[in-house]
Amino acid sequence: MSETLATSLAVAGRRRWIAVSAMIGSAACWGFATVMSRDLLDTMSSSALLVVQLTASVAALLLLAIPNAPWRYRSSGIGQAALIGILEPGLTYTIGLVGLSLTSADSASVISASEPVLIVLVAWLLLRQRPSPALIGCIGLAVVGLLLVSGEALLERGQTSSVGDSLIVLATLFAASYVVLSSRVTGDFPAATLASAQQIVGLAFAIGVFLIVQSAGLERQTLTGLSPGVLAYAALSGVVQYALAFWLYLVGLRYLSPAAAGLWLTLVPVFGLVGAYVWLHEVPTGWMIAGAALIIGAVVTGRSQE
Repeated sequence: MSETLATSLAVAGRRRWIAVSAMIGSAACWGFATVMSRDLLDTMSSSALLVVQLTASVAALLLLAIPNAPWRYRSSGIGQAALIGILEPGLTYTIGLVGLSLTSADSASVISASEPVLIVLVAWLLLRQRPSPALIGCIGLAVVGLLLVSGEALLERGQTSSVGDSLIVLATLFAASYVVLSSRVTGDFPAATLASAQQIVGLAFAIGVFLIVQSAGLERQTLTGLSPGVLAYAALSGVVQYALAFWLYLVGLRYLSPAAAGLWLTLVPVFGLVGAYVWLHEVPTGWMIAGAALIIGAVVTGRSQE
């Protein structure tokens, strides 16, 4: 009996270590890639950037998925799981980029900070998963930290667009729904297989949006007009932001509840601060550093509630 218990504890410990490492890695990828995307948007349109990023990401994920490529699964389950990709990266990033063009980046950051809360609400409504009061408290502390990190400039400027803000809210809701729905299928397929299937759907959606935007004359930039260096940089950012980040996140989500996974998402702006300082030489304010410390404290405390 004692050997069985010891084995169970060892397995649980190993799974927790895998989940924690994967979640920290995914947050780092999203945080650093956000800085890279912000830099690229000075030379590329948002729709073109999304197509290049997702193309590179799908290629990388299919390599990771070998020999378990999505099309080797004949059941309807992989098709249903792949359709979740319409939510994210499809709708989330397409609507989010449009919303970002209509409102301030600071406002978008503050609204996006509500994703962990929305994950809890969606999981509660769809899966009847009610997190513990302690985990809810940790998520609340982390959201306060997020507001300190991203909300200071918004309070100073006070300029937002109701239409743009509404689109960001909608995009954040789609992202939260993606996390909850993906949590139901992460145990059915390898993480790279699931991520590649979802992003193939997301890429098809992004290409459709790009073609519509081009035909309507809303954006005149073409992919052929970009330099090889810019395309390579965009492809690298796509591998980091979509392939690695989503793969690691799905690995962690296999062992965590949606609410616990949402708490780890709050680390994304912390890594974003580090990336902005290293690559863009943006020095964080005292409030931002305090917010980052609060987020890290909430995540560390919340680990015991997973």
